[in-house]
Amino acid sequence: WEIQFGFDQYQSMPMNFPADMDDGEIAMAGNHHHLIDIAPLDASTGAATGTTDAATVPVAVGGGGNEKKWLRKLTSATVNTAVLRDLISRTPMLWYLGQQSGTIFRPCARREPVEALHAVRAVAIGPFHRGDRGLPFPEDVKLPFMRYLQDQYGLDVDDYVAVLCLERDHLRGEFAGGDGGDAAAAGILDDEDRFLEMLLLDSCFLLVVSMMLSRTGTGDDADSVARAASINRDYFILHMAVAQHADDIKLDMLVLENQVPLAAVKLLAASCPGLKLRHSLEELVLGCFDDICPKRARRGGESPAAGGEFHHVLHLFHWSRVPRDKYCVLSTPRKLLKIKKESERLFPCAMELRRSAVWFRQVSPSTGCGDLDMRFWRHPASPVAVMSVPCFHVHEYTAAVLHNLVAFEKHFYWAHGACVTAHVARVEGLVRCSQDAAMLRKRGVLASTRRTDAELVALFRELGEETVGARLPNEYGEMLDAVARHRARRVSCWCGGFVLHFFPSPWVAVSLAAAVALIFVPAMLQTVYTMLGYFKSS
Repeated sequence: WEIQFGFDQYQSMPMNFPADMDDGEIAMAGNHHHLIDIAPLDASTGAATGTTDAATVPVAVGGGGNEKKWLRKLTSATVNTAVLRDLISRTPMLWYLGQQSGTIFRPCARREPVEALHAVRAVAIGPFHRGDRGLPFPEDVKLPFMRYLQDQYGLDVDDYVAVLCLERDHLRGEFAGGDGGDAAAAGILDDEDRFLEMLLLDSCFLLVVSMMLSRTGTGDDADSVARAASINRDYFILHMAVAQHADDIKLDMLVLENQVPLAAVKLLAASCPGLKLRHSLEELVLGCFDDICPKRARRGGESPAAGGEFHHVLHLFHWSRVPRDKYCVLSTPRKLLKIKKESERLFPCAMELRRSAVWFRQVSPSTGCGDLDMRFWRHPASPVAVMSVPCFHVHEYTAAVLHNLVAFEKHFYWAHGACVTAHVARVEGLVRCSQDAAMLRKRGVLASTRRTDAELVALFRELGEETVGARLPNEYGEMLDAVARHRARRVSCWCGGFVLHFFPSPWVAVSLAAAVALIFVPAMLQTVYTMLGYFKSS
C-alpha cells in the first residue's frame, strides 16, 4: 500500500514545463531522477563535454558513438515507460497503475440499459451533467448559496479562488474524460476559468446543502439560534427550496458521475472563518444520509479510508456503509475461485438452502455491522447451519444507490474492496423466484412495502447482471465453498427435507405442540389426581 499511495502522490505532483517543450522532452524531464545523462566525450581529454551539472553522471564507453546506442536505449524514458506498461498489462494486481488517475467519470460498462440510474433530478454537480434541462437548481441558482456563505460565515471568494488555483492541477486530475467523447465536459475541464467557476459553485452548493440537511449540525446552540434569527426572506426561500427537493438532492449526491472533489469542499470550509463545525466535514456530509439505506456501519469520526482522503461524497458514503473488516479486502477474479462444479458457481437460492437445513437468522441492528454484512456458520457436529443476514430494506431508490456503489467498486476494488458487489451477488442468488422472496420476507431478511415478490426478483436479477465478470473478494469464494460443503452432507439434506416436508411452516410445529399438550396434559393430570386420591385413602 505504501508503494501504491506513493505512486499516486507522485502522479499528482504538479509539473510546470516550458511551452516549447515537446512530449519527448517533457517525458525526459518528468523522469529526470531515473535517467543517466550520457554526455559525449572529448577526444583529446576523455572528459564529458556539454555539461557542468554535478548531478549529471558521465559514462565513458569505448568503441565510438555507435556502440553507445544500447546504453542510451537502456536509459531512455520512452523505453522505460513502454516496459512498465507491458509489465502492468501482464500483472493483474498492477493493472490499476495503468489506468487514469481520475475518480469521477461516466461508467462505461452497460451504460445503455441503466441510463436512468445515472440521471440527476435536482442538481448537476461536476462537468458531466452540466447543461441538463429541467433541473430545479441550474448554475445561476447556485449563486445564492455562495452569497449565503459570504454573509453568514465570512467567505472571502477571492482567497478561496486563489487556493483553488494552487490546487487546480490536483483537482482536475480527479476527473477522467467522459466516455463516448463528452465534448461539453472536456471543454469545462480544459478551460481554467470555467473549471474554477464549476468548483466554486458546486463546492458552495454541497457545503450549504450539507449544513441544511445534516443531522449533525454546525456550531453551538446559541450561535445557531442567532444565525437563524438573522436569515432574511431570500435565505428562507433558499431553505424551503432545498427542503422541497431534499430527497432528490441526496440521491444526486450519490451518482458516480455527479461528483466534485471533496478536497475542494474542505478547502471551502477552511476559507469560512465564521464556520464552526461540531464534528469533521465528513461527519457533516454523512449526516445527510442517515435516512438512506443501506444503513451506516461506521461513523465519520473513525479512521478514514486507506488513502487517508476521500475522493468525493460517493466514496465517503461507500466507506461508511461497508463493514470495518471488509473495506480494504483485496479481490480476486471470480474465475480463480476454487469451485469444483459449474453448478456451484452461483449462490444457492433460499429454498435450496432451506432444503439443506440452513436456517436464516436476522441480525440485530444493535450489532453495528451495517446492512451489508452476511455471514455463514455451521458446526461440524450439527446437521444445521445458520446464515445471519441483516434486514435488507428495498426502497424506490435502492436500485440507483446500489448500482452506483457497484460501479464505484468496479474501478476501485483494489483499494476499497468489493463488499457491495459481493452482497448484491449473494442476494441475487438467494432471490431467484417469488417463493424465495416470500420466504425471506417471513424470516425478516427482506423488507419492501411497495414491491411485490416478483418485482423484487426482477430488481435483484437486474442488479446481479452488473456483478457478472466482476472481481469478487476472497470472502465470497470462502462462503461459496462453505455452503457447498454443507450441502454435500447427506445428514443435512435429510434433516432439511424432513423439516420442510413435515414442518413446512412454524404454525405446523405450533399445532403439533398444541395437539401433544391436549393429549398428554389431561392424561398426566388424571394420573396425578388418581395417585393423590390413593394416598389420601390409604
